[in-house]
Amino acid sequence: MSFFDNTKIAGWGLFFIGILMIISAIISIWQGATKEGDDRLALVVVGIGALLAAFVYFGFGNKVRKGEITAKIDVLAQFVKTVGIATIVAAFFAAIAGIWGVSVSTWTNVIILIIGIIIVWIGGKIDDGKATNFDKILWILLVVIFLIEFILNLAGAFGGEWYSILTCILMAIVYLYMLAFMFDGDVRKKMGM
Repeated sequence: MSFFDNTKIAGWGLFFIGILMIISAIISIWQGATKEGDDRLALVVVGIGALLAAFVYFGFGNKVRKGEITAKIDVLAQFVKTVGIATIVAAFFAAIAGIWGVSVSTWTNVIILIIGIIIVWIGGKIDDGKATNFDKILWILLVVIFLIEFILNLAGAFGGEWYSILTCILMAIVYLYMLAFMFDGDVRKKMGM
């Protein structure tokens, strides 16, 4: 089995990303709670949303790591859904936080929440068992997105807190995996490519 055929390695990456995101969210909650000023409650609420989103990544990574999800098409679909659900959760809490905080925009986060819903819907189209023309467009779109995310996360690994750097490195590896999965024969066949 080659390196990119082993879905469990991607699962381990997501598992550790979840742990690092949990650490980052707890630090954000702490910093928000101890900060002086009017945004204290808003920053804590944003941190709680980030913590819940981190648990979404952690839970998915744990399932892949333990082999509960093994087929590449299923890992891809669940990964996209996980990104969408985590986006929805974080944006929902951030939108609520915008009510109390001047540094957090409610409407921007409502738009992000809607984008999260679209991402979950796209995740559902990946493994719906139908190979349509939309699946072909989706395949191309996902290849481009995964490549961009790989590059952005790799670039993000050159600055910031240690947990942010490590998260970026692991995310770059995960996106590289997702990109490799897109070129798998079974995935291409199921997406009509």
